[in-house]
Amino acid sequence: MKNKTFKITTKTIAYMAMFMALQVVLELAFKVVPGQPQGGSITLSLVPILLASYLLGGYYGIVVGACCCGLHFVLGLATYWGPWSLFLDYLIPLAVIGIASFFKNFEIKGHVVYPGIIVVMILKFISHYLSGAWLFGAYAPEGMNPWWYSFGYNLAYCLPTLIICYIGFALIYPRLNNSIKL
Repeated sequence: MKNKTFKITTKTIAYMAMFMALQVVLELAFKVVPGQPQGGSITLSLVPILLASYLLGGYYGIVVGACCCGLHFVLGLATYWGPWSLFLDYLIPLAVIGIASFFKNFEIKGHVVYPGIIVVMILKFISHYLSGAWLFGAYAPEGMNPWWYSFGYNLAYCLPTLIICYIGFALIYPRLNNSIKL
């Protein structure tokens, strides 16, 4: 993580606004696979939050993710199903992406590995999984356990999203790492 302190300046606000705007644009305009019936899609839109985390610092990444949640509601990209859905489907999954840089990178045979991306995507999956089982279990096919339904439903888009976001991040981050300075 680049910054251990969290200091709001004009420069950090501008960077955070840029990452939020990029996240919303990717959410609106570029989905690898469009949304499923009860929500969730395979998308690259999490890459800007990951970039904010790694380039600015984890605390900034959390703020960017949480603000993106607010933007989703203001712009009509999110559906309000109640307070638990707000937290489990939107706020926690987007904000938790911001902590990716808290996990130390390492190298394997000259290639940098970003374990933070994998960890935060697992945490994001867990949040969606809990929401699916608790709040949307009624959508499970008759006779199917809502926990298994939620597991399969959420894994179907969270795993591909992890893969394409990891690849997208790994291609973009090294090029931006030396460009963005606080």
